[in-house]
Amino acid sequence: MDGRDPVTDSGTHLTDVPFEELLATVLCAEGRYAELFREHVTRLGGVMQEGLLRAAMDRARRGVPGEEDEMWQCVAELYRRLVSRLDRRPAPAPLTEPATATAGAAEAAAAQAARQADPAVGTVTGRAVPPGDDGAVAGAPAAGGGPPHRPDVDGWAVPGARPVAPEVREAGEQVRRAIEQVFVEFADEAEVRRWTGGRPVPAGFELVDRWRAFHLSLLRLPPALEAFWTARMRSAAPAYWLEPAENWQRVPAPATVPGRVLVPACGRYPGVLADPRASKAGGVAAPLSGNEPGHDLAAGLAHQMSWLAAADEAAHSARTWQLTPLRDPHEGVGYTELLTERLAKFSQAVAWGETERCVLRAAQLAEGLRMVVHRPLVAPDSWWHRLRDETVRFVREVAAEHAPHVVITEIAGRYAEAMNNGLTDGRDDVRLTSASESDGLVLDCLRPHLRGTELGDKPGRVVYGAAH
Repeated sequence: MDGRDPVTDSGTHLTDVPFEELLATVLCAEGRYAELFREHVTRLGGVMQEGLLRAAMDRARRGVPGEEDEMWQCVAELYRRLVSRLDRRPAPAPLTEPATATAGAAEAAAAQAARQADPAVGTVTGRAVPPGDDGAVAGAPAAGGGPPHRPDVDGWAVPGARPVAPEVREAGEQVRRAIEQVFVEFADEAEVRRWTGGRPVPAGFELVDRWRAFHLSLLRLPPALEAFWTARMRSAAPAYWLEPAENWQRVPAPATVPGRVLVPACGRYPGVLADPRASKAGGVAAPLSGNEPGHDLAAGLAHQMSWLAAADEAAHSARTWQLTPLRDPHEGVGYTELLTERLAKFSQAVAWGETERCVLRAAQLAEGLRMVVHRPLVAPDSWWHRLRDETVRFVREVAAEHAPHVVITEIAGRYAEAMNNGLTDGRDDVRLTSASESDGLVLDCLRPHLRGTELGDKPGRVVYGAAH
């Protein structure tokens, strides 16, 4: 014997090899025992997915505090990495039950098919034809080489052009079917429908429209539920769709709010990224001069809310005493005009040094930003809810600089009590589902109540009704 441990030491210091590299090596191995190991790991992936879903449902149903959100996000990421390794094995299993077999297998199938394709078609390494974008065939860069070869992107639509290999096209269809399966599961999930109201991914629309609706719906869910469905889609969609690229649209975001992918890419359609580094000058925030208190926050929120109002088919406007879908062109234009007007009035009040009126204009601007709402209202602690909460911080920043003595009250509790205390006068409040005003709760404070020496009492404005 040479003193080596036959299990852990075969001439290589495996203790120095990263865990993911060890896992990938074993999963790609040949032989009966390697296949047995893969079956067990696949089963583990299914157990992890079921655990994530159950936890997300319990969290959403029981209102459990969010101190474990980071842990659940780590579990979701661990699940995604595990499944991605499983789906890179050389002989992927066909798509069957979505809980254990994922669409990443189709990506591996595309690579295998491309290696068998006619050389005239070009080299395709590891990417399926994107669903809805059959021409977007692109390979990974070769080691030490230049950009990936992209053979005749829309070639087969041109007479005499080279066709795309049937095997690669079929792999793209596998990816499409896997994504469609996620849409079906998402739309049928009771907890998702609780927070989105009905079926959030309507059938009969183009893939890219359903893709956008799916990801915009995620922004409204409790964090654990959002993390689960994000991981679920990551197991189905091509990885390169989900990573920001140069051609993505970048919506300006406040520097104090972490950037995030709003809608990933879908085939040739670029994704949308909320980016704090994007310029906030111009666009809907053009009326701001840049010298106002809370300028970065106000400008970033204005850009984001303006984009979301136009992009989200489920968004409503609370300009009047009732919610009106923003997909109505008249309502969409009206909201943009109102937001622009309030940005200008706030900037003007700051320029003229109007102290308390600056706070009033800031509160009115915050109301304009918070007018983009959903029915049912979004989940507490969802991304959308946290974004809208930033508007209150903006009003307090303005007050701290121009009129610290102004009392700002964010209205909450029972609606009847808010009325009795004069926090709102009820003229423009939005009523949702409630048998009477006395039974209603304040569900959303659109504009806070203000009290100042010059202003006097300025009533706020709310959305009220029955609890979710």
